[in-house]
Amino acid sequence: MSNVIAMQKEGLDPAIQNSIVLRGDLSGLNEGQKSAYYLYRCKQVGLDPAAKPFDLLTLNGKQVLYANASCTQQLCALHKLSTQITHRERMDDIYVVSCRVTGADGRVSENQGAVSVGNARGDALANAILKATTKAIRRSVLAHCGLGMLDETEVETIPQAKVEPAVVVEEVKQINQGIPFFVPGTTEPYSHHQTLDQWVDTLLTMVDKIADSKKLTPATKLDKITGIEKVNHENICRVRDDGAGLYEVLSGGLGKAKFSINEAQKQ
Repeated sequence: MSNVIAMQKEGLDPAIQNSIVLRGDLSGLNEGQKSAYYLYRCKQVGLDPAAKPFDLLTLNGKQVLYANASCTQQLCALHKLSTQITHRERMDDIYVVSCRVTGADGRVSENQGAVSVGNARGDALANAILKATTKAIRRSVLAHCGLGMLDETEVETIPQAKVEPAVVVEEVKQINQGIPFFVPGTTEPYSHHQTLDQWVDTLLTMVDKIADSKKLTPATKLDKITGIEKVNHENICRVRDDGAGLYEVLSGGLGKAKFSINEAQKQ
């Protein structure tokens, strides 16, 4: 239920919600809808979609996302996770590795990776042991971060599984450009910013310049500030939804500028 609410807040197409929640299948979605869901999943856990942390797996007619090596590498860096191999064991022809993941907050998660070694010797056995170790680490990292999905070391062992890269071309291109800041009267962004903090700073700097202008009348100043708010409405809402602290800075700066203009208008 919480996942459905999160999807609704993100404004995802109802068709995407229906396909994922009810059927667990992406195959019925078009490329745009798949991209929207891909970006939604990246945003959920703070991953950079440009690094392509997920790929697509088709099995038994259903298509789902699975985590590749980029996903677990990003998660370890993002959450400052440390990994430790705690146990290795061979049981008949199965080699099992246990891994413990510890977060910066001290929380610990454990999981295992297992591969069939059969009668493997030499390089074949060494590669199987490395694969079991990799699988244990990735499974532990994904579980620690709450990503209930397959990782690519598991996908390799699934018969008849069809793997293909996820395509998110235009959306990733826009993200790489950064967060756009608009000014009234133009369709192209005035500037792009990599973080919301930088974006808010640019907006408030421009608002302050308008408020301090000696050439504009108070009425014109208010119109210009209102225009800036209107063309940047989407990102203002994004700041509001991202966190109360930054939104307080933004709304406080806008309120202060408008107050000073209104006071000057009374004189």
